[in-house]
Amino acid sequence: MRKYMVTAVLVVFAVVTIGTYYVQASQETPPNYKLTTVQGDASLVEGIAVYGNYMIKDSTFGIKRAYITTNGTDYPDEKSAISQSLNRRPMKTQLDQWIEEHRQFMRGKTNTSGFYENEEMLAYVKATVDTKRSNDSSAKKNAKLSISVLNKEKNNTLEITSDINVDHDISDMYVQNVQLIDQQLVAMVFMNHSAKGYVSEPQILRVNLTTKEIKNEPLALPGGKSVAADGDTQYAWLANQNLEHTEQWILRISRDNHRKAYQVDVKTGQISPLKFQGHEMLLNNIMYAYGQKIYFLQKAVSSKENIGFTVISYDLVSKEYETTLKNTNIDLSENITYAFKQDHLYIMGYKNFKGNRLYVFNLISGNLEYEGKVISTEAAKQAEDEANMDLNFIDLGQF
Repeated sequence: MRKYMVTAVLVVFAVVTIGTYYVQASQETPPNYKLTTVQGDASLVEGIAVYGNYMIKDSTFGIKRAYITTNGTDYPDEKSAISQSLNRRPMKTQLDQWIEEHRQFMRGKTNTSGFYENEEMLAYVKATVDTKRSNDSSAKKNAKLSISVLNKEKNNTLEITSDINVDHDISDMYVQNVQLIDQQLVAMVFMNHSAKGYVSEPQILRVNLTTKEIKNEPLALPGGKSVAADGDTQYAWLANQNLEHTEQWILRISRDNHRKAYQVDVKTGQISPLKFQGHEMLLNNIMYAYGQKIYFLQKAVSSKENIGFTVISYDLVSKEYETTLKNTNIDLSENITYAFKQDHLYIMGYKNFKGNRLYVFNLISGNLEYEGKVISTEAAKQAEDEANMDLNFIDLGQF
């Protein structure tokens, strides 16, 4: 009899414990949000997400990552580890679409900056450096270039590989952008010297798709470093790295706490410093390079009487500035985030300091084409839920 009593007690204890756990879990279930249209063209936000952190009040679970779309909220941390690794983003990206359409070709290709696509082809350029080290400073290290080109119509692939020698202190190489010029794949490659300091050296790589010939051209930066000495630092990056392909690169170099910008002609490799007459302070606010223009952001000094921002464009051909758009209604004092898709600016801000708002501006006309608001689907707790949601990222699903 005592045996059955012990068993019964254990069963009751287990039921109460599990029941309590599920009741507490249900009470701490984070709210569901949706991105809803306030005004404008809702098609501009199809397939995108805004995301950040939800702060759970009076909870041991603390902060949860949240992705919000027009369909609802996705909390990746609530998924299993396998689900998180397979799909950390709730929308299909350009990379996902390529994998679905060209699964065989896409195997092992992960660097989103190494792709080029048009109607006829999908190409990928990869550069790797071996891990072998030598004590001889005059020695060369081996690097490998791998180029894959998929002919979409014929569904066949051209493979080009080549071994090249690079300087002894090159630790790695990164392909930053790929374009097609006169049947040549042209890539911007950064070689990183890191034996004694850190210097990122930009080079142009050209691949002739007819002859399979590969050439690399170092970019002679005025006053720039090509090797790393003791304590040297030089960082390089592209303003239009993962965005629309253009016939020019906007290259930014940060060296010794100074930042300079250069215009690089993709076809010729000619490089020239960008000179912004009277606007040097804007160099630290380069937002985006699209077509033949660079766009800059100027924030207003934020107060309830003075909020907003101005976007100024600089034409690389005419060398003229123009105020593309000006807004005095959106607060960008905190949690500023923006992203670009073709000729549209997506920006997250707070309207009159209330609520998470997403705005979409046309960079050509300067017009506001969409305004959306993230709201909780529980009307009774809407104000509290919105106060606890901190959204500071935009995912356009490009890469």
